[in-house]
Amino acid sequence: MENGKEKTREIPGQDYAESQNTPYCITRRYGQTFEQTVKKLKNGLEKLGFDIVGEFDVQQYLKSKIEKMPKHLILLVCEKETASQLITTDTQMGILFPCNVTVKEVQDNSAIEIAIEDTDTTWAASMKSEIQDIAKNTKATLTKVLDNIEQSHFKL
Repeated sequence: MENGKEKTREIPGQDYAESQNTPYCITRRYGQTFEQTVKKLKNGLEKLGFDIVGEFDVQQYLKSKIEKMPKHLILLVCEKETASQLITTDTQMGILFPCNVTVKEVQDNSAIEIAIEDTDTTWAASMKSEIQDIAKNTKATLTKVLDNIEQSHFKL
């Protein structure tokens, strides 16, 4: 600490190619407001059977540590049938669910990026074929949520 003030960090810019090439998540960008995107995301998750079991406001949590922190929300989502299959197939899978879905402002807050957990990758640690089947189905359903969020004349 210098002069009673704590130093803060800045978030480096992340281009869309970098987001697209992150192996543990699937990412899309939208040209709507943060609030509109979150509302459409939540509605889409609920329509496809996901429960939102937790919400974590990253901006609020890190505002004293990161300078000019953009809006950033993490939703913890789960589907009861999937969760019960995971736990009864591999009791240690509780460490890997609920799934994380992030919503954040990017490109100087001119775009909203949603990233869903790629369960094919994150759940592969189980090495049980039954878990891999569940992971593929979960990934497909979460990807449908992204596909169903309306895009409004936005170039990436």
